[in-house]
Amino acid sequence: MSGDDLAVLALEQMDQGVMLVDADLRVRVINPRLYEMFDVPIGYLPGDDYARMVHYLARRGEYGPGDPDVLAAGHLERTRRADPPLYEHRRPNGRVLEVRTRRTSAGGFVRTYSDVTERRRAEDDLATQRHMLRLTLENMGQGIVLLDRDLRYIAWNRHALDILGVSEEVMCSKPALSDIVRHQISTGLVSMPAGAPDFGDDLDAKTRYLMDRLGRPEREFVYARPQGDGRFIEVRVVPLPDGGQVRTFTDITDRVIADEALRQSREILTGVIDAIPALIDVKERDGTVRLTNRFYRETYGPAAGPPPGPATDRATALDRLVVDSSQGVPFHEDRAPDGDGAMRDWLTTKMPLTDEEGEVTHIVTVALDITARKRAEAELRDAQASLIQAEKLSSLAQLVAGVAHEVNTPIGVTLTAISHLGEEVGRIRALFEENRIRRSDFQDFLDVAWESTRMILSNVERATGLIQSFKQVASDQASGERRPFDLAAYVDEVLLSLRPRLRRTRVTVDLEIPTGLIVDGYPGAFAQVLSNLIINALVHAYDEGEAGRIQLSARERPAGWIEMHYADDGKGIPASIRPRIFEPFFTTKRGMGASGLGLSICANIMAGTMRGSIALEDDGEKGTRFVLRFPVRLEG
Repeated sequence: MSGDDLAVLALEQMDQGVMLVDADLRVRVINPRLYEMFDVPIGYLPGDDYARMVHYLARRGEYGPGDPDVLAAGHLERTRRADPPLYEHRRPNGRVLEVRTRRTSAGGFVRTYSDVTERRRAEDDLATQRHMLRLTLENMGQGIVLLDRDLRYIAWNRHALDILGVSEEVMCSKPALSDIVRHQISTGLVSMPAGAPDFGDDLDAKTRYLMDRLGRPEREFVYARPQGDGRFIEVRVVPLPDGGQVRTFTDITDRVIADEALRQSREILTGVIDAIPALIDVKERDGTVRLTNRFYRETYGPAAGPPPGPATDRATALDRLVVDSSQGVPFHEDRAPDGDGAMRDWLTTKMPLTDEEGEVTHIVTVALDITARKRAEAELRDAQASLIQAEKLSSLAQLVAGVAHEVNTPIGVTLTAISHLGEEVGRIRALFEENRIRRSDFQDFLDVAWESTRMILSNVERATGLIQSFKQVASDQASGERRPFDLAAYVDEVLLSLRPRLRRTRVTVDLEIPTGLIVDGYPGAFAQVLSNLIINALVHAYDEGEAGRIQLSARERPAGWIEMHYADDGKGIPASIRPRIFEPFFTTKRGMGASGLGLSICANIMAGTMRGSIALEDDGEKGTRFVLRFPVRLEG
């Protein structure tokens, strides 16, 4: 094979495109690779002049938009000057060709084309990555520096310059770590740590001390230091395998301030919790106690917790309920011993603390000591019971007085009739003994005897009926026993017992209660409620001598329940005191002998003994209206 043949073979196998052009711009050599690069069929253009080829490529848009002739002329002019000898040509398809031109001794040129698309893309990607890395470093909230094996600064970002207190020019001189440390000490930006020896003004000794401690740690090392400008900096030192280091500087001033604020808040919170006169404890979900307040510790003393027993078992069960349901336990009363074993009453609630996923992490328990309150309530109940009993006795006393007043009239008539009859018996007996009795005398005696007997019988029956009614009402109020009673008939008996009080007024009572409405309950308690309502009206609703009307009606609605309405046409109750009328001892006529217990006793009896309710109605009409509801038959 000749040398020319070898040259041709070499050109055909080259990865570069090659073109040889003579001084007359005639194309002498062109290899197949060049055809491929420009997407031209192999065999086209050899022997033709270079100018025709340039115009052909210009018309195909190879040199960009514009007039093809102008573009081709410019390209030919640069080619004749071989200017530039090296440039990059970007083809319309995006490929990048590196073009090298070299003049020949005969006046022509040799041009080679290398496809550098992938290399240029890699270089662009690398440049982009470097740019992004630089932007990232510059926009980091941390300062970062890179030191070589001699601990000289070789890379940094602007945050590092700010924290280190040096300029860009200083860092470009590649100072040593010890130089920067010395500068920071001298400017007061860095102070000697607590516990360091007193080196006085010896700057070199201070620098050596810090370098010995922090210059070359064997492994990753983190420490925090206060800056002379008031900031707190966290320094992280990461040794590199070649002996260099990466150091990051994080401004943790806000975090330190927040931690200090949190610490102070915790101290305040702990002080507040300790000042609360209630048991407070915080447990983990497994029952481990994590926090208690002073009242808790004082209550249980050295035991540090409630003694085992039913109360503790109940508390543990409620803790499990809070964990399982993720819901709190409302306030509830409980009895449990303290550290000395003394029983106390507590008003307790439990609340869950949850994480971001809603999982219960802790249980907070708050228990108020209500022992004194419960004792006071018991004493108040005893006092109220005593007052209610006194009120009952007062009612019985009034009842007895009424009985005496009501029975006095028929008894007086009876005594008068008996006295008159006795006189007539004596007169007729004298006539009989003297044998002077005449038929007319005996007839007169019989008439008087008949009239007297009729009067005696009528008034004795009247007195007996009064005594029987009063006896039943008094017995019911005194005994408080449960029995069935006809509501209509019993209301009549109660009103009969109140007749002496009503007779001194111009107030009448009308009834609309059907007969046969049997109630199985406590008639004495009901009588006291009805009496109190009527007497309360006589005291408060009407002035002395004022006429009035009280209406009492009842029916079974709904089934199994009695709905009884009380209504009067008196003064009514001012809106300002309506919310307080059932309060114990509240009265507007205390100076006139009222105790303020009447309606309070009514409310207690209706809610407790009668298992029902009493409410004040407000329908805008004159007077006062109450509605009483109670069951026809008490359960249990």
